[in-house]
Amino acid sequence: MPQHAQLDPKFPVTVNDVVLMGRLGCRGPVSRYNGEDHDRASVALQQVNLAALARRPFAALSGGQRQRVLIARALACDPELLLLDEPTSNLDVAAQSDLYELLHKLNERMTLVIVSHDVGFVSKFVETIVCVNRNVDVHAAREIAGDYISEMYGRDMRLIVHDHTHGARNSAQGPNVK
Repeated sequence: MPQHAQLDPKFPVTVNDVVLMGRLGCRGPVSRYNGEDHDRASVALQQVNLAALARRPFAALSGGQRQRVLIARALACDPELLLLDEPTSNLDVAAQSDLYELLHKLNERMTLVIVSHDVGFVSKFVETIVCVNRNVDVHAAREIAGDYISEMYGRDMRLIVHDHTHGARNSAQGPNVK
């Protein structure tokens, strides 16, 4: 799944059309989509909770919805491995959390490889983290702590609390990661 979907907003493609594109490698180069292709696209949209938007123009969707459609496109060919490059880039915190919950659920039946710079956020949704920064280190997600993050980024990092339930609190004054 790409990090950003390049899209001409004037191109008249629906959500279902985008998901069907995931079936292109499963058929001959000039054959039309058949019933199985449409069935698989429908199932993929159900898996990402967007079946009701199948006929909506892709350009009319929110960023989080577009990411889910792109995941459905990948799911349409029944992969065993799903590669995602910064799948939550340009999404708000709620959409990021929803997307990671979906990916966590998909991980029950397939292998996922996610590229992310947000180690702190993604670590609660994954089992293993491979950190690449001049060296390659493999950790269980629970092993990622402040000391390691500081070492990896070459400086102390500051955690920002995104707690929207406790009124107007200055989240930039969160604890230092040590």
